[in-house]
Amino acid sequence: MIGSLRISLEALRANARTLRALVGAAQSAFVVKGNAYGHGLVETALAIEPLAARLCVFSLAEALELRDGGITAPILVLGPIAPSDLDAALEAEVEVALWDTKSYLRDLAAAARKRHARVRAHVKVNTGLHRLGLEADDLPDAVETYAHLGEIELAGIFSHLAAAEEIDSPYTSFQLERFTKAYAHAEPMLASHGARPLRHIAASAAAMLWPKTRLDMCRFGIALYGLWPSAQTRTALDGDAITLVPALAYESQLVATRAVEAGAAIGYGTSFHAPREMRVGVLPLGYADGVPRAFSNRGAFLVNGARCPIVGRVAMNMCVLDLTNAPSAHSGARVTLIGRDGDAEVSADDWAGWADTINYEIVTRLPSTLRRTFDEG
Repeated sequence: MIGSLRISLEALRANARTLRALVGAAQSAFVVKGNAYGHGLVETALAIEPLAARLCVFSLAEALELRDGGITAPILVLGPIAPSDLDAALEAEVEVALWDTKSYLRDLAAAARKRHARVRAHVKVNTGLHRLGLEADDLPDAVETYAHLGEIELAGIFSHLAAAEEIDSPYTSFQLERFTKAYAHAEPMLASHGARPLRHIAASAAAMLWPKTRLDMCRFGIALYGLWPSAQTRTALDGDAITLVPALAYESQLVATRAVEAGAAIGYGTSFHAPREMRVGVLPLGYADGVPRAFSNRGAFLVNGARCPIVGRVAMNMCVLDLTNAPSAHSGARVTLIGRDGDAEVSADDWAGWADTINYEIVTRLPSTLRRTFDEG
């Protein structure tokens, strides 16, 4: 075994149930983009589909893979879809994000007309993130344009928050107010056409920290996988309000051990010199396998349940561990890169700290080529 990921399907379902209970009457959509944040797209989606109001992806390719994998739940594609792919999107009956009133809208309506179908669209509003979306002041006129097209069914109106991971965030209040006003100005037009689109602006952090943002639906991404959106959300809710269960473990084995004399250099660039005689173990995983090079002389994994620091630079497919804390370890010894072994644990948040990034990036960048096994337990 070079390295493999174990995904607990029951942990995913437990997190989904916890999040659904947290938001009460609001619908729960689960975000499975980025290969389900590294957890495996189709397998994750199948596990949580019965608990999901809809599944959210970024690309049409992800949506089509879900349909091919047997997913029948509503799927919302949050990202752009090329005009040449609209026919495939309509055939798969996916919901699309819409923030255009010009050529793309004409292409979308034409594709639906050709199939004698209606397309369910969620209208994106820019409330301050300044990426995709109509300007808030333009929403009423855009809704009027959409409503007069028989091929467009307004299924939702939504936005993205920029700073919801913070407990004290005036910007979140500003964005929510902007969204609420934009929707209110568009509501008479919506009502005149009998449209009642879902309002959604909250992702995991906002749904946890800002109850007012839950509206009609929440989009849960990182929390579904048992990971906290930020340290502040964990401090505010961990244990007392909700408990999240990490669903992913990353495991491997040592492929060699060796004695190293004092002063010997280990790894590329000779960035580490043994301070004494020591035993080290070779792990057949490196930055091609999702172990950031930033872990060089900084990170640590568990060998037979003992924390063993990385010494020397992380290479493309190998890194070296100091076995001082695991003196009996030998070739074939179990290595836990993410997960628990006995009383010790290495988490995606530990990885994020060593790499100066966020847990989202850590799990999402785990290569799709790594073998994934899916456990019911």
